[in-house]
Amino acid sequence: MKKFRAMHYLKRIALMVFIVTAFVSCSNDDDFLEKNAINQNSGNSSDGSSTGQGTGNQSNNPIGNDGEITLYKVSGDVITKIQDYQVNGQNLAFQQDIAKHNEIWELVKKIVPISYRTKMSEFLIYSGSANQTAGFVVQTKQDLSEWKMGIAIDYAYQGAFNEGGELAYTVIHEFGHMLTLNNSQLDSSISEASCTNYFPGEGCAKEAAYINKLQRSFWADIWSQYQQAQVSQSAMQGFYTTYNSRFVTQYASTNPGEDIAEVFAVFVTRAGGVNGSSKAEQKIQLMYDHPELVALRNYIRGNISSRSLKGSFVLPAPGSWKQANRIGNPYKKCGH
Repeated sequence: MKKFRAMHYLKRIALMVFIVTAFVSCSNDDDFLEKNAINQNSGNSSDGSSTGQGTGNQSNNPIGNDGEITLYKVSGDVITKIQDYQVNGQNLAFQQDIAKHNEIWELVKKIVPISYRTKMSEFLIYSGSANQTAGFVVQTKQDLSEWKMGIAIDYAYQGAFNEGGELAYTVIHEFGHMLTLNNSQLDSSISEASCTNYFPGEGCAKEAAYINKLQRSFWADIWSQYQQAQVSQSAMQGFYTTYNSRFVTQYASTNPGEDIAEVFAVFVTRAGGVNGSSKAEQKIQLMYDHPELVALRNYIRGNISSRSLKGSFVLPAPGSWKQANRIGNPYKKCGH
């Protein structure tokens, strides 16, 4: 089972720190999502409402050892508390600040249309400091029909809420994973050995799947070089250096799953269209070739933009994701 997390923040770490850490294995973070994956609702539920108010009694709830703070059920526009985790200190303050939970959820709603929220069954507020992540998505059903999204509340409120549009970019990136890996795109019943298309890990990509088109058009010819580069961080750095014109960000070179999520995020946040004919720009054109993705872009940009009257819903300035990806970040995104 693959897991995905997101990205960007601290802007005062040296470039060399990023280069060393950009391709570090995410295996140390696996416990967090393994405990939050398929059929995870083992704790006691609490009666709640869209404002997230529950019993407030933590005595019978699981301990949030991996940063979990509050888990919600998603029903269209409404989130209803499933459980609070046993936490203390700053995480307890975050747990009790329901207004912050709702502010994050309002941003998610601005990005993920209700038609796609039918595939989002759960929403987790957690602390990213436990595993140095800013967000993730993970399937909650083996058939990939339902997903959980987690957002790190300490990341969301490090500085002003959604400062520079970075949180919005993170949510868009994570939505990109859910969009390209759900059951309309992949068939989880087909094993890798039986798959004749690209196999991201969750299942076999369908012929018309976005990720299958991207892998076939832009990765197949360098696949052997990519596989050889998996042996070390320095090899992955060399892989990116050689093929950087193919990628919208350095993180996109991690694997096709992160590539398509980054392409989708740039496609949405960039004000203009395709800039040139590089492989990276051709990937963005792939997004424009699908009317339903253009409609998603218009939905998101219509809800959150630099001209929005609601300042908390701004998008990052064009090109800012490149700067964020060049500089080390304790809130990393990890993927395939």
